[in-house]
Amino acid sequence: MGKDEIMLRERKPGRGSGGPRRASWLPWASSIALLLMFLTGTISSANPPRTRETKWEAPRSSLSLKGSSDAESRFAKPGEGLEAAISADSYRLGPGDSLTIGVWALQPVQYDVGVNVEGRLIIPGVAELQVDGLFLEEARELIKQAVLRSFHDAEITVSLRGLRRFLVHVLGQVERPGTYIGTATDRVSAAVGWAGGFMPYASQRRVSIMCGDSLRARADLFGFLRRGIASCNPQLRDGDIIYVPYAHQRFTIRGAVNEPAEFEFLEGDRFSDAISYAGGFTPEVFADTIEVARYLGPDRHPVRFFVIAGGGLVTARSQDEPYVPRALARFTVQEGNLAPEDRSDYADFLLQPEDVIFIRSIPEYRVKRLIEIVGEVVYPGFYAITEGETRLSDVITRAGGITPEAFLIEATLIRSEAIHLEDKEFERLKKIPPADMTEDEYEYFKLRSRENRGLMVVDFSELLVEGDTGQDLLLRGGDVITIPKRRDFVSVLGMVRSPGNILYEPGRSPKDFIEEAGGYAEKADRGKTRIIKASTAEWVSLGDVEEVEPGDTIWIPEKPERHYWQVVKEIILVATQIVTIYLVVDTAVNN
Repeated sequence: MGKDEIMLRERKPGRGSGGPRRASWLPWASSIALLLMFLTGTISSANPPRTRETKWEAPRSSLSLKGSSDAESRFAKPGEGLEAAISADSYRLGPGDSLTIGVWALQPVQYDVGVNVEGRLIIPGVAELQVDGLFLEEARELIKQAVLRSFHDAEITVSLRGLRRFLVHVLGQVERPGTYIGTATDRVSAAVGWAGGFMPYASQRRVSIMCGDSLRARADLFGFLRRGIASCNPQLRDGDIIYVPYAHQRFTIRGAVNEPAEFEFLEGDRFSDAISYAGGFTPEVFADTIEVARYLGPDRHPVRFFVIAGGGLVTARSQDEPYVPRALARFTVQEGNLAPEDRSDYADFLLQPEDVIFIRSIPEYRVKRLIEIVGEVVYPGFYAITEGETRLSDVITRAGGITPEAFLIEATLIRSEAIHLEDKEFERLKKIPPADMTEDEYEYFKLRSRENRGLMVVDFSELLVEGDTGQDLLLRGGDVITIPKRRDFVSVLGMVRSPGNILYEPGRSPKDFIEEAGGYAEKADRGKTRIIKASTAEWVSLGDVEEVEPGDTIWIPEKPERHYWQVVKEIILVATQIVTIYLVVDTAVNN
């Protein structure tokens, strides 16, 4: 027997002390405490405490649908259509072309013949002619001479009956490089279309057309698409190799043009070409002076010079004068939105790579903007305004005024530009669970979630009935004025026996409308009855409202559900904890 065990036995109380009485009820208390802890633990696990949850959904992103049509459906197929009747002076014959030769004599004869793979045209019993590469008109004269040697005093006609088809190779920066079938009436733009179009960094202005190992022509498809210059888009020939390189050099045009952007530079581009490619001037252009910045090297400051309307090219710095380009001609900007009497002529000059053209706007140019007015006016719709001048009453007057059914108490003016103003605090709170917010943050989040963003404070009744000019706000582009139809009823919703709309009668109290709706339901929380004012959307206690107005809503909530067992459970849990603490303390003291 160890020393520690002997000491424990010696400390047990004897019969004559008060110890036996304490020992008689402590085991029972311990058992009860353990039982209560087990029960409360079981209850707690079966019924976890309920916490308030606020469900918030992020705004849905708009769905962007992309076109599913294939590239071939957007471009003409080989030989599918003709731009015009085929010209005999420009169409070259080749293997695969078919001709009809008519001999009009006492006994008419017709030959349907084709150019063979060697480029020869065989007319049975007449002649064999080499026609590959000849223009149709040249081949026609050659054929007539050959046929007249066999048929005297006859009229000879030669017509193109069918187009040949040949292989075209489209390579380089296109979506689907490869070999395609074309005809002599198709152009380079069609072949690029068959190959799926240009890649993002492809050159649209330096497309090479190779014939064998030699360069046959170059295509400027950007110039063709922008200005319709047919020579920039040559027609195809047998075995053409179309190569699309990367785009390297560019120039930039910024400011008051219809399409400010970077454009690919092509040797020979002029200042007039740049204005044309950008779509011409916009109405607010300050056309008197146009600035050009020319970069001569990576380590040098740009040369700046100015194009003066009706004048020449000038610079503000004497050291830049040697680099000012020479004027080649004069031109007038035809594209854009300027009236003919407002157009000026400018000196034209050659551009260089990396040139930047600045076209400024008229300071404080006033652009006509649109607002929308909907609801109870004679002529609802969109109206042009001048910002800084047009007021609310002006637009309502132009819309024919309000109708007799207009409900001015609920009329609103929404400023769309205010809707899109960023609230960084609100955006931050949207990413935080409500349980992690402070009380102030949660209240701010609730208020911002319920508010009508962009709503301007204006009393339409004071403005249109009382003539209060202080309510006559200046309008901004994008504003929306809404004048709803008059509501001659009061809505009674929530815990009443017959919720719904009740016709408004002046002088009636909120309780009168509640009684007409059947009175309070059994579970109605009468003390929390609220009036939602139509004019302000404010929630007002029942005792603070003297008179109900048309359009108001009376809201009676339901009494909150009482969880009595939850209260009992919490009491048992606290009692258990107290008993447990007492037992631990008592055991420690007695030991």
